[in-house]
Amino acid sequence: MNDHYAILGVSRNATTSEIRDAYLKLARETHPDRVKDPEARKKAEDAFKYVTAAYDTLSKERSRRDYTSRLPATEPPKAPPIVQGRPLPPREARSGAAPEQPAAAIPSTGRVHLDILAEGIEAYKKKDYHTAVQLLNIVVTQDQGNAKAHAMLSLALAKNPNWIRDAVNHMETASKLDPKNVSYLVELALLLQSQGLKLRAKRALESAAAMNPEHPDVARGMKEIQVGVQEPEATKPTTVETARGLFDRLRKR
Repeated sequence: MNDHYAILGVSRNATTSEIRDAYLKLARETHPDRVKDPEARKKAEDAFKYVTAAYDTLSKERSRRDYTSRLPATEPPKAPPIVQGRPLPPREARSGAAPEQPAAAIPSTGRVHLDILAEGIEAYKKKDYHTAVQLLNIVVTQDQGNAKAHAMLSLALAKNPNWIRDAVNHMETASKLDPKNVSYLVELALLLQSQGLKLRAKRALESAAAMNPEHPDVARGMKEIQVGVQEPEATKPTTVETARGLFDRLRKR
């Protein structure tokens, strides 16, 4: 079955006016009378036929509704991301190689997302970061306004250096969804600092301090982020360490 929307170059949510405008533009471009060469004229006739058929179907409300109902889904369900490579172990365990945990099977998307959130947090506690990322990604896909899920997904993603940018994005989302959460802002500042984005890190930390200067996370952030002071490489905080404070508080909620 021809995709009339694709032929006209409009989305499935296009208005009647947008469909008409697209048709008129394509009709002018593909009209056979514009072509002299016999072979090119035959191609133009075919193109014009498809454009006209698409418009005839989509310009009428009932035929458009019936036609659209028979179309396949716009795109297949988006698979959760899988962290590539071994998760970063805690600093105290780096002297010995810890065995990598296999990723668990992803549960059915029909399950309640709050249950999946709890399982994602539990996987994070067990340092099964591969599974945690997959489970938490399901939650944020089903419930994009869940600040806690975005924050936990950020912590899980931060365990792998290849996913730090995604970790920053999710912690930014969490802090926007819950702008009064000091912990989210501090964790965002620490992630930004780990990527060398010192100015943005400082701004995030200053925002957290302005809300609650006595908050323990603010004190931790002030200690770990020293703008303008270069720390020795061996003593720089890791994303594993900086995530502990927030995780402990999220787990208790």
